[in-house]
Amino acid sequence: MAAYAAVVSLMHTSEQILHPSHQWLRIHRKQIESLLQKVRYLQEFLEDYSNRDHEEKAGLEGQIAAAACAAEDIIESHVSDQILARSTGREAKSSTSFSECIQKFIEEMEDLIETKVIRIKATIGDFGQDRSFADFSPAVASRLAPNDQNALVGSDEKLIEIMDRLTGQQLNRQIIAIVGMGGIGKTTLAKYIYENPHIVHNFHIRAWVTISQNYSGPKIVSALLYQIDQRKQETVSDDQLGELLYKSLFGVKYLIVMDDMWCTKAWDEIKPFIPDNCNGSRILITTRLWNVAAHSSSCRPFKMEFLDDDRSWELLKEKVFGERVCPPEFEELGKTIAKNCGGLPLAIVVIGGLLAKSNKKTVFWEHVAENLYSIINSGGDENCLKILSLSYSNLPIHLKPCFLFMALAPVGAESDTCELIKIWVSEGILKPIRAKSLEEAANEYIVDLIDRNLMLVLKRGILGQIKSVGIHDLLRDLCLREARKVNFFSLIDVHNPDIPPGIQFTRRLSFHQAALKPTRSVSPVLDLLGPTSLTRSMYGELGHTPLCAANLRLLRVLYIVEGKFSPDEIMKLVNLRYLSFNSEWGSNSILRFTSSISLFWNLQTLYVDDTSDKPIFLPPEIWDLPQLRHLRFNRFVLPDPPCPDDKHDYHIMENLHSLVNVLYFRCTEEILKRAPNLKELKVIYDRLPWSVKWPHFYLYNLVHLHKLESLACKVLSEISVNYLSFPLSLKKLVLNGSRIPWEDMTIVGLLPNLEVLKLRSHACVGPDWRPVEGEFVRLKSLVIGKTNLRRWRADKTHFPILEHLVLQYINLMEIPPELGELLTLRKIELFKCGESTATSARKILEEQESLGNEGLQLIVI
Repeated sequence: MAAYAAVVSLMHTSEQILHPSHQWLRIHRKQIESLLQKVRYLQEFLEDYSNRDHEEKAGLEGQIAAAACAAEDIIESHVSDQILARSTGREAKSSTSFSECIQKFIEEMEDLIETKVIRIKATIGDFGQDRSFADFSPAVASRLAPNDQNALVGSDEKLIEIMDRLTGQQLNRQIIAIVGMGGIGKTTLAKYIYENPHIVHNFHIRAWVTISQNYSGPKIVSALLYQIDQRKQETVSDDQLGELLYKSLFGVKYLIVMDDMWCTKAWDEIKPFIPDNCNGSRILITTRLWNVAAHSSSCRPFKMEFLDDDRSWELLKEKVFGERVCPPEFEELGKTIAKNCGGLPLAIVVIGGLLAKSNKKTVFWEHVAENLYSIINSGGDENCLKILSLSYSNLPIHLKPCFLFMALAPVGAESDTCELIKIWVSEGILKPIRAKSLEEAANEYIVDLIDRNLMLVLKRGILGQIKSVGIHDLLRDLCLREARKVNFFSLIDVHNPDIPPGIQFTRRLSFHQAALKPTRSVSPVLDLLGPTSLTRSMYGELGHTPLCAANLRLLRVLYIVEGKFSPDEIMKLVNLRYLSFNSEWGSNSILRFTSSISLFWNLQTLYVDDTSDKPIFLPPEIWDLPQLRHLRFNRFVLPDPPCPDDKHDYHIMENLHSLVNVLYFRCTEEILKRAPNLKELKVIYDRLPWSVKWPHFYLYNLVHLHKLESLACKVLSEISVNYLSFPLSLKKLVLNGSRIPWEDMTIVGLLPNLEVLKLRSHACVGPDWRPVEGEFVRLKSLVIGKTNLRRWRADKTHFPILEHLVLQYINLMEIPPELGELLTLRKIELFKCGESTATSARKILEEQESLGNEGLQLIVI
């Protein structure tokens, strides 16, 4: 995994210095292209052979990682030297020693390829080794899962549903899938069902096969035959096994459990040998992967959920005390322990078994509560960690670095998906996908990790989009262990005087401070980072510690939640790709973004959360950053792009995707040329000076931003639609204070892709609104707040697929009753609205219920 992350990162860095905007760099481009060729070959090798065993492969991966990291260090150090030399007016010269170093890495990688990679590929072969499992009976699963009925706490509803599905009247073969995180109780539930007397009585033949990660099709068939009739396979070849299984199952009513399935191919291989007898036969599958469940199942898979706090305590109590009453002195501690298991039955059962065998003393229970995860994972070979680690080891190699990043967040914290994606991009760990941006690839990675039950969706947007994610605390512990193995990152508790060994060789540092503890300096850690520090990323809380920029010259990610340092320190970090921090500089120093911002040759994301209300003025050199993707401040003034001349090269900022909170944004033709791929734009217009009129801002040019998907416009002055024009690509529009007459809303209603419309604080004015048929055809969410609207006349043809309606500080005579006929409507929210508005909402709720739509939710505050 570390080798893959290092190789992909080196590939990105090499491609970036070859970008046409960096023609001034004194490098041998042919040499970098040669290096890049070797790097791509190694990347493909690691992807194709990452999950195949070979005695030399582990050592080879270490050599690849070391060579890739060292080459990247040399390249970025050389680039930084040239940039800083250029900033002082000195001519950046070609470095003979740099060229010699790069040639050395080229030869080293070539040697690895010729002496080891090619031999390993030849040895492993195209199909890998036959690493089949040893056992196929329910006993295998039961060794790794709680085998008592107590573990079924919280699964009653699913148990009944699955039993009904298995014994239902449908005669054609049905495939039922149970999906969920490792240790959540899938196998336990399947085993209980498999051995239930009613199930035993209902089927003529039952067979259980544990598939595992490294399956063998013929051995699956053989295992099933062995359970059906041991004599039938004594002298049968592999070629005849499938036919024999088909004949053995033909005409009988069977139940087959396929436990722990990891890929769709496993089912596809044996499917031809399992007949559909149209007699009520069933197949039950358990898997951790949603795509496997969806591919195989005849109906929507049964998703296993975490236990809530009450059910967690019930399961722990039953495991520890059985039918005996829990003594009062253990109840509060027990509930805390159960809650901290995060609703994972396997963790609760493991810790319950320990407590059941221990002396019942509160001091021991307190020790368990304080050291829960280390105790859970301190068992034998079949402990919790081993079961969960199967999910990690089965990950494709390109997902492993992304998963490990989830441990950088504090325990229990959620990660904003947009920020997570930007960090992945800046870290250079994402594999480019043809015809897709890195952000689009990262979104697919997140969905994949969720489908594998390694990542949890914590928040969704109005339209169901994933806004924040997290991981179970036990998985976070797994992340930390795997990261330490390969020195992927180090977590620093700034209140712990012990500094992790080898900190100076770690490329990523994350600083955490315990809540309610006073901030102390982290200088002792930073003091260990020498002038040639390998640290590339710093996350967390620095407090008042100076950055020691001289020691961090190759830093590429600086994500500081809390910190206080000078702008001069930051401007020395010319290698930064991602810069995000909360500013306490004050109104004077925060304005000190100067022309030297152009030194950030590779900057992609710049976020500043400023405590001051004064805007940040960016210099024209902001347009000289070819890799820039995202700009966000509380409020900032973006200068017009400089006209190209002898001093200014003309850079088209193809990667610039978002500008957030731009004050007095001017959408000039030059902006359209320089930033053609904007996807998100948030603009602010305070009260205009008397000499400035709306035409000065060229907002009618917005229509030419053909990639723009999200636009938010906050104004304190009335604006006419004559000065506005929106691109057809818009999916989300937020207007605030614009005071557009309702009759002019056709300009918005005709946008063919608009899904979310938020009209806040007098965005529209007038007592009447009558939409026109054919408008808002894709609108799913509508928010109207603070307006003098009284009469809203509309029917279901005006908002044909509306799902979410929010009204705030509004006193309508009534919500259009015809909206009650919309079966797509899922939620109506009223905040500080008049009684007549609330009354009409309740009538719509009643009408929806009469139409059979029980899912409509009404919230009135």
